[in-house]
Amino acid sequence: MTLTDGEIIYQNDFNEVRTRVLTERTSLLLSAILQKTIREGTGVSLNSVFGVTTPLAGKTGTSQNYADAWFAAFNQKMTIVTRVGASSPVIHFNSGSYGSGSTLALPLVALTLKQIQSDPELMEQLIAPFPDLPPDLDGTLDCPDFRENNLFDRFLDLFKKEKIIFEEDSVKADQKIKSFLKRIFRKRD
Repeated sequence: MTLTDGEIIYQNDFNEVRTRVLTERTSLLLSAILQKTIREGTGVSLNSVFGVTTPLAGKTGTSQNYADAWFAAFNQKMTIVTRVGASSPVIHFNSGSYGSGSTLALPLVALTLKQIQSDPELMEQLIAPFPDLPPDLDGTLDCPDFRENNLFDRFLDLFKKEKIIFEEDSVKADQKIKSFLKRIFRKRD
């Protein structure tokens, strides 16, 4: 870390022996998931609103009652994290419209990254692309992001062109749907 006048106030030399805690495969997948968060999820405003185009992975966060909001972004050469909140959780926003990580903390990172983007020397120093997923992992994230495993969602699946296969016994699921449809459309005497 340096102050604006260039004085170094902290520098870690990383002399200790490092122990791997994640496999390379797991690390690549986690990174890909967090890159998807920036491209399609809660971090999408980095590009769409603030115009940040550098390769990034990240995660937004919001505590209970919107007392703390945070955003973390990283690439191969840089990690940047912001937290917005008060020292007391009694002080908080009433909704996610104002108090979420993507609303409060992300813009601070975005404005910082815009400054980095405008400086070729900083870009060289702090921005690096992510490696591509190996062929055996390619397509791993081509799936719905979240899916409730309930009867209503399965009912909606009846109207989709593609049939969605679930891991559980599909015969049992089909029976539940048929039973549900019979109850809805049965003739009244």
